[in-house]
Amino acid sequence: MDSKMQEQATNTMLEIRRDIHERLSHEKREIEGIEFYSTFKMTGDRMNLEKSNIYKVKIKDDSIPEKEMDPREKEEQQFTYELYDENKNLIATIDEKGVITFEASFLEQLGEENMELLGIDENGSMKYEELGKEEMSLTKEELEEKAAEKEAEKENSEKLEEISKKIGSKDIESYSEINTDQTPMFDKLTSKQEIDPNARVTQSETLADMIPEIKEKGIVKVGVVYSDHSQGQSGRFSFVGIDKDGKIHTIDSLENTQGTTTGQTVTSINSRDGSVVEEEQVAGMVRINGRSKTNGQEEMLSVRVGQYGILEVDYVRADLSRDKDERYLSAPIETKNMKPTTREVREAMDKHKNSEIDTELERADENIEGKEETDLRSIDDTAGNDQITEDSVLILENGEEVTVQELSKRLSISTKSVVDMYNNEVGGQTVDEKIENMEAEVNEQFSGRSQMEHEHRR
Repeated sequence: MDSKMQEQATNTMLEIRRDIHERLSHEKREIEGIEFYSTFKMTGDRMNLEKSNIYKVKIKDDSIPEKEMDPREKEEQQFTYELYDENKNLIATIDEKGVITFEASFLEQLGEENMELLGIDENGSMKYEELGKEEMSLTKEELEEKAAEKEAEKENSEKLEEISKKIGSKDIESYSEINTDQTPMFDKLTSKQEIDPNARVTQSETLADMIPEIKEKGIVKVGVVYSDHSQGQSGRFSFVGIDKDGKIHTIDSLENTQGTTTGQTVTSINSRDGSVVEEEQVAGMVRINGRSKTNGQEEMLSVRVGQYGILEVDYVRADLSRDKDERYLSAPIETKNMKPTTREVREAMDKHKNSEIDTELERADENIEGKEETDLRSIDDTAGNDQITEDSVLILENGEEVTVQELSKRLSISTKSVVDMYNNEVGGQTVDEKIENMEAEVNEQFSGRSQMEHEHRR
């Protein structure tokens, strides 16, 4: 069965389901599944009846009284069937006893002679015995799932038509429910992206925390649309919001940069774990109003077109006192296609934990110069990311300071061993996690030595 025939059969099944669903529900019956037969054969007294493209609907009938019989037979007797042709016309019903009764219009086409050969009585009924084999079937659950998909396709098609009328264009090649009502409108949407406004952008804030307007307007999804053909909110893209009812909203707190940041170079932590920091060009940026500081620091959102045309959205912090190409530090925001960043990346971008970014920008500039890329550990001020020495002082999450010498006494190992374990051997995203893992490893090693010494003495 080729894909085109399968698609046609599926569409007909869904149309039959739609047409008879209401009638069956009133009769306290429900569809359990539908089967498709390219050739449906039945046997009569002296001849076989063969029909093409038949749909057999299995119906659970709770109105049929149960009888004393084997449980499997009892279950089977509660099913009846209806046969439909490719034009969705009912041609016959089959009762729980296997008796088929044909519709009058079908009997008229069949003719009296053939009715006699098949053994069809005056009521249009005959003992039913099926010879054909179904080529395709959909269960109740599969039908419901396919129907939901078709309904979604229909809604998208209607939205596309509505947007086409609004912007006066009939050749939109792709469409997202995230469209924009900001001017100028896009003639053709080529990419889209979705953001959960309640996902963490930094360690302490979500996008909804940064932009109170999102909560005020009841926005549940923030989207980005990008076009190769028109100018949007900033460069060729726009940010928009969608509420729970699907209504589209502008996000006025994101200030249009008038295309001045199109193609801007930023220092980008362009991997989720901070393993890559490099200079990247962005398609453009929008400024987050109300997040500027008197010291010249600003917060923004940027967009770049990544691999396979996927839009990548970053949270950007800017130090405007620096040169244009050395003032922006960015890190990815979790999107529909981008996994969340690690804690150390979120902390590096968190202005509550890392109030200034000038040091990171300076280190990044020094590290990147002369080579293609560096990593977060080389540029940030997060203690958990740094390579320590025997003179280092570590800062715990509660603000408490601990020296390598103190750790050496606490773990009963040398300061060199502390440094080696911390830098190379134990995992952990924070100082606290690393120290906890070091303690566990030392305890395990000590336990192993004690057991060996005990066995040796024996």
